[in-house]
Amino acid sequence: MQNLTLALVFALVSVSLFAQQPDAVAANRERPRMSRSPNYGNWVGKQVMNPEFMEKVGIHSGQAQKLKEEMEKIDTRLKTLDEEIYAAALQQADIAKKVLSAPGQSTEELMKLVERIGTMRTEQAKLSTQILVVIRDNLTEAQRAKAHELITAEGQRRLKERMERRERGERQRPGPDGQRPPPRRRPDPPQRPAAPQGW
Repeated sequence: MQNLTLALVFALVSVSLFAQQPDAVAANRERPRMSRSPNYGNWVGKQVMNPEFMEKVGIHSGQAQKLKEEMEKIDTRLKTLDEEIYAAALQQADIAKKVLSAPGQSTEELMKLVERIGTMRTEQAKLSTQILVVIRDNLTEAQRAKAHELITAEGQRRLKERMERRERGERQRPGPDGQRPPPRRRPDPPQRPAAPQGW
C-alpha cells in the first residue's frame, strides 16, 4: 500500500511539473518562422524551377511560366497549411497540458484536433505529389528523360556528399580517452529505388 501511495504521489508530481512548463510553449510561439521557398520540402520541384536546370532540360519560356503559375498555387496552399498546422499544434499543446494534468478528463477534444492535424498533413503530402504531376504534365517526353537523368545524377552526388560529411564528422570526435577512434569502413549505402519513371 505504501509503494502504491508513493507511486501515485510521484505520478502526480511529475504531471504537475510537466503541466507547469509554459516556457517551452511560449518559446515556440515566439520563435521566428522559417521563410520557405517555393516547393519547400519537394526537392524535385525546387530543381525543376531552377533557371539553370530549365536551360539544360530545354524548358522554354511558355512552359516555364505555366510551371511557375501552377507551382505558386500549390506553394500558396502549402504555406497556408503550414500556418494552420502550426496554430493547431499550439492549440493541441494547450489542450494536452490540461488533459494530462487532470486524470479522467475527456480526451475527445484533443483527439479531434489530432485528427484535424493528420488530415492537414495528408493534404500536404498530396500537394507535394501534385507538384510531380504538374511537372509530368508540362514537360515533353524528351524533357522528362533529360530531367530524370539530371535529377538522378544530382541525387547521387548529394547522397555521396552527405555520406562523406558523416564519415568526416565521426573521425573528428575524440573518444573517451581523448584519442580519435580509427576510421571505420562504412558499408556501401543502400540502393535507393529508381527515380519515378515516365517523366
